[in-house]
Amino acid sequence: MFQLLGVEAGEESMVSMLLTQSVFLGIFLGAFDISAHSLFLSVFDEKMMARAYVISGLAGIILTGSYTWLQTKMKFRGFATTNLVFVTLLTIALWIALTIFPGKLITFAVFVMLGPLNILAMLGFWGTTGRLFTLRQGKRLFGIVDVGLVLGTIVSYYAIPILLSLKFSSHNILLISVASVFAATVIQVIIGRRFTFVVVETSKSEKKPGLSVFRDNSYIRIMGVFVALSVMTAFFVQYSFMAVTRLQYPLEEDMARFLGLFLGSMMIFTLLVKLLVFSYIIKNYGLKLCLVISPILIVAFTALAIIIGMTMGYTPASMSGFIIFFLILALSRLFSKSLKDSIESPSFKVIYQTVDEKIRYEVQSGIDGTVNEISALSSGLILAGLGTIGFIKLIHFSWALLIIIIAWTFVAFRLYKEYRKSIRDSLEAVDNGARSADAAETWESLNSAAAGKILFSKNYYQLATGDLSLIDRTSNRSLLSYITENAESHQDLSLMPALKKIASAENIDEALRHKAAEVIYQLEESNGDPRRLAGRTAQSQEDEKVINARKTLADSRLPQTTEILRLLRDNNIESKRYGIFLIGKFRLEDMIGEVCDCLKIKGLETDASNVLGSFGSKAYDPLFRAFLGSSGNPEISKTIIRLLGNSGERENSEFLFARLWNNSRTLKETAAGLLVSNGFRAGGEEKDKLHQLVTEIIGIMTWNISAQACLEKSENELLKKVIDSETASWNNFLFNVLSIAYDKGSLDKIRANIESGTVGSVNYALEMIDIVIGDAIKPRLVSVVDAVPFEEKLKNLHQFYPGSVPEYEKLIDDILNRDYNLISIWAKACALHSIPSLTGEEMIDSATALLFSPEDILREEAARIIGRTDRKIFERVASRIPAGIASSIEKIIDGKFPEPEFLFEKTVLLSSFFRDIPEDELLIIAENTKHIGKVDGLGISGEEELLVFAGPGRAFVADKGSLEAVKAEISNINGLIYSVDIAVFQEFNRVFPEKSMNVYRMVDRLIGEKIS
Repeated sequence: MFQLLGVEAGEESMVSMLLTQSVFLGIFLGAFDISAHSLFLSVFDEKMMARAYVISGLAGIILTGSYTWLQTKMKFRGFATTNLVFVTLLTIALWIALTIFPGKLITFAVFVMLGPLNILAMLGFWGTTGRLFTLRQGKRLFGIVDVGLVLGTIVSYYAIPILLSLKFSSHNILLISVASVFAATVIQVIIGRRFTFVVVETSKSEKKPGLSVFRDNSYIRIMGVFVALSVMTAFFVQYSFMAVTRLQYPLEEDMARFLGLFLGSMMIFTLLVKLLVFSYIIKNYGLKLCLVISPILIVAFTALAIIIGMTMGYTPASMSGFIIFFLILALSRLFSKSLKDSIESPSFKVIYQTVDEKIRYEVQSGIDGTVNEISALSSGLILAGLGTIGFIKLIHFSWALLIIIIAWTFVAFRLYKEYRKSIRDSLEAVDNGARSADAAETWESLNSAAAGKILFSKNYYQLATGDLSLIDRTSNRSLLSYITENAESHQDLSLMPALKKIASAENIDEALRHKAAEVIYQLEESNGDPRRLAGRTAQSQEDEKVINARKTLADSRLPQTTEILRLLRDNNIESKRYGIFLIGKFRLEDMIGEVCDCLKIKGLETDASNVLGSFGSKAYDPLFRAFLGSSGNPEISKTIIRLLGNSGERENSEFLFARLWNNSRTLKETAAGLLVSNGFRAGGEEKDKLHQLVTEIIGIMTWNISAQACLEKSENELLKKVIDSETASWNNFLFNVLSIAYDKGSLDKIRANIESGTVGSVNYALEMIDIVIGDAIKPRLVSVVDAVPFEEKLKNLHQFYPGSVPEYEKLIDDILNRDYNLISIWAKACALHSIPSLTGEEMIDSATALLFSPEDILREEAARIIGRTDRKIFERVASRIPAGIASSIEKIIDGKFPEPEFLFEKTVLLSSFFRDIPEDELLIIAENTKHIGKVDGLGISGEEELLVFAGPGRAFVADKGSLEAVKAEISNINGLIYSVDIAVFQEFNRVFPEKSMNVYRMVDRLIGEKIS
């Protein structure tokens, strides 16, 4: 049952408690309602009921005001219990008074307290649920406990006719309320002891908007008027209905029996409308119909009641006319209450989202509380005033109601107009200048040696050329150690300014400052030649050209071009590195092309990027030429796109814009992300081209959604998760493209509301789409983003993209053969992994073709499935596969390849740690992850820098000396243990700079905790 309701593990006890309490509170409210009305109308007429409304409204204002004041003075845990104890004691007192002194005054008091006690009980209950549930839980679980209230009310309503038939006195119905609210109080005590309440912090210094917001804001004012007229309508409908009910059922027990059946049926109708009708209306017809449907229906019933009453009679004397009049008023009451609870109230939750977040909750509490109570009081005064006029009869109340409803209908249309205007205003007010901080700026906050090594690698060029701002910004002690160690080991004079800054900085610990001072002394003594310090420090043998290049970099004299060319043509990677550093430091613009060539050399990509970035606009033309020459290398192309995109200049943005139609999905996504971060906005013709691209993207997403619909019926949870991730990735690209064509802030707001997933938030997003997005793509976009089941979504999308939901086996084959730019390598690997054995020639051909794939993981998975099926499939093509690859494939097919060494297993393990990073991107790390077996045979020294993974579910970090601290824990693990050289993470950072921060944050956290 919990799974059916969407209750997650660990929430069962809390939800059970709240659901039980809500049912008891529903019984309390229902029994009190019938008891109060039946007792009151058996003694008083409807005119006295109007006066009771006035007193009840005053009592409600006093009690709710006291509730609000006391809530700020007490801890909510104790206050919620005290509140229910008060409700229980007052209800008991009323029942005892009815039993001992069954007079008019007590009956009047019971009726007066109906509304206030109802409000107090509900305020306490929703206050409790709001403090127990997080925002994410609330979206899933508020509806469940709300249904519990409705079910409790239905139970009490239907139980009352049965109890009365068993000779149960009508005044004892109140005893059911006493027992129910007492049970709810006991549960509240248990909840207070067992669960933690969220502390709601309130700022005492901030001035609350109060009632002034209604005066200053016309939109909020019209919301308040709408609610006020709605409440007045409800009171007039209730008044007329109860008046004719009193005439139809003059006996107390008959009235209670009728009200039980009628109100129980009404609550069932309310529940059905809430569950089935509201979402349909708001998705298909929008908020306008939700706001006007109640006024239109009630005005129709009221007009009909007036016609029948005036022509056929409205008193018991005109028998047939009175029965019809009574039935029409009953229908009016049915629709008034049901539509208010099931359509009007949820619609207002949508409207509240358009109110400024700073005052939203104050406005909501003001309208739902203060405005509601004042309207109730006003309704009672008007009804009581009309009742004192001698010639006013029951039919005249319907005439007054008709006037109120006509005004309410007019205000409903006006409110919708203001709602649309508010959306436009909020979209125009979005701050387009707000940008998220560059990921590079956050590196300095990380403290691990791994992050320090990345910082040193990324910033060596800046440090060597005199930019020392990094030392001021970072708190990473390992970075400062790297600077000192590298300066010492290489006698690097170019790091002398950095060393002097470290040695003189007061905020750096003394040991590091002393070490920096010692290295400065060595550099001055050796003059940058490590050979002069032989015997005093353990130095590696370095090429003389590298030593001289390092000296030249530290010098201020312009080097000769021939000297730099010799360094660039040397096979030594270090020579090339210092060659491009010299080009950068001395601003040799004629040699930028040589730096671009170094982007192709493994190990030099980061340094070449840093140097090119330092040239600014001077590097643009050489980079354009380099991009055209690198079309076969997507990694170089992506690096160049980033270099051009980070400038934010219009010329480069136009170049990036053209890349949106590149064949490579990676390049398209990179270009789109950079255009969005630069705030690029497409013009007229460009927007038309983007509309075509959006149409293509939605077509691709339609295929993915078809795959999701197919997998939803299967048991392949792994592939289901992967295709969900694929769809999310395309959705991200879609919104990036839309953010280039339209306002980014508006698109962010639309996306946030769609991802919220509630009916109200999705409808709000669709309203914004209607205002923001052009008509050319609007129908397609609405179809793909609407939060509806896959079948319904596909039905809408297939109007534009004909297709069907594939069979499971056909889907697997389609995934294996799908273009790499439309689906990820990981998705193909998962599809292969999920096949027990190959069946049919098409699937055999598809798997065989992947033996020739350049991707290791696809070859491995294809070999595994062929090994499970038939070795002869491999033998037929073995001669066409390169010998080295064929040998490893044969090893897998023969079952001689260790299970822990498969890339699939490594990637799954890594993914369990780095959950925010797509598995496709983790393949770089997985390919360099080694299985190292038991701890005794690790062969790892404390000097190595490794990230050690142990799975499933545990991770350890070896960061120089920290390995020893966790070896004992590693030895307790019988599972798989892997190690990764931290240098691999440097490569990951280069290829995926947008995602690498997530990896390093995880490394930082693991090092801090030692064991996770």
